[in-house]
Amino acid sequence: ASASSASTDLKELVPEFYDGDGAFLVNGRNVPLGTTQAGRRLHDVALPPWAAGPADFVKRHRAALESDHVSKHLHLWIDLVFGRAQRDETRDNLFHPLTYEGAVDLAAEKDDRRRNALELQIDEFGQTPVKLFDAPHAPRDGPPAEDPVIAAAPEAVVAP
Repeated sequence: ASASSASTDLKELVPEFYDGDGAFLVNGRNVPLGTTQAGRRLHDVALPPWAAGPADFVKRHRAALESDHVSKHLHLWIDLVFGRAQRDETRDNLFHPLTYEGAVDLAAEKDDRRRNALELQIDEFGQTPVKLFDAPHAPRDGPPAEDPVIAAAPEAVVAP
């Protein structure tokens, strides 16, 4: 639930979400995963109501990933995550500053409490991927999709 309601809870889907029978969503070995704060036992992944089961869930993710819409917009996602738009404030795509490569030099931090706090914060927020591209990424196939941010305010886009 937090992934859909907390703006700081960001998750990437691992490859298993797009291939196979969804067995990774089921706790078939009955591994004790603990309980929620409300005391409810954690077990299988709770699927959304639109999924008939684990295999259907994976099948629908795969279909979405391979859709024309994703193909036409994939280069925009690459720009946001790995490229020129990674730190572009006009795209509402900024992650916590400590997650970016080179944001903190832990070895230079002399205060143990501050270094420990920084390490904990970095662990909690994760790592933003390294920026790989400075130029716009080319579309996968066909004509380029319109970037909604550029279309709304082309004068706000700054060249890399």
